[in-house]
Amino acid sequence: MTLPSFAAGIIAAGDGSRLKDAFPGTVKPMVPVAGRPLCAWIAAGLSAAGATSVTMISNTRCGPARRHLQTAFPGVAWHFIVEDTGSSWESFRLVAGALSGERDFVVSTADALVPPEKTALFVSEMRRLGAACGLALTDFIDDEKPLWAELGPDGTVRALGPDCKVKELATSGLYYMTGPRARSLAEASAHASLRDFLTAETSLGAVRGADLGKTVDVDRPEDVGPAEEFIKEHLLARGGRRAP
Repeated sequence: MTLPSFAAGIIAAGDGSRLKDAFPGTVKPMVPVAGRPLCAWIAAGLSAAGATSVTMISNTRCGPARRHLQTAFPGVAWHFIVEDTGSSWESFRLVAGALSGERDFVVSTADALVPPEKTALFVSEMRRLGAACGLALTDFIDDEKPLWAELGPDGTVRALGPDCKVKELATSGLYYMTGPRARSLAEASAHASLRDFLTAETSLGAVRGADLGKTVDVDRPEDVGPAEEFIKEHLLARGGRRAP
């Protein structure tokens, strides 16, 4: 398939509290997965999918991740936001604001492993649907608190979380938004979390979605093994280059 060209963002401002005991002194983006820092796999996947630039928000403790990414991916146009934010919504809002001059963009959490071809498909599908805000969905549910999503046949996300009557898909940590929508986002105090924002948007019928099949994330120590298998099967096994 012809890869779409798009701007990308990464949210890496959280503490990664569930990984701290297993990886003491290591910030979440630098947790080793399949021989490389987790953040390298996220960056490599976005780049391979067609990202022309990456804006990453990280907290003040993530200097090692920022330095690694600049060294490992010298061909990527990096923009770093360093901020100890109070919520996932505040983090998303800052990244979206930085990218609001773009036609559209994709934002990934720091732990969402998605095959590049699926990310490219997601961008293309959101553009086809004319979405202002979009969610990449997965049918692989291995999370203590998944954010369920009910997807209609026209690509509209009908419900999120407890409002879902059918619980077969969940959000995967990959989001789409247009520049115009980003320029009209509410203040940081408007929502307690990114989930709250997405739920509010969904209630207005303003969110589109795409089922990407299996994706994985790394929230807990026990997620590392399955993530490494996923990388071998869906990234490296398809001719993908090992992330620096």
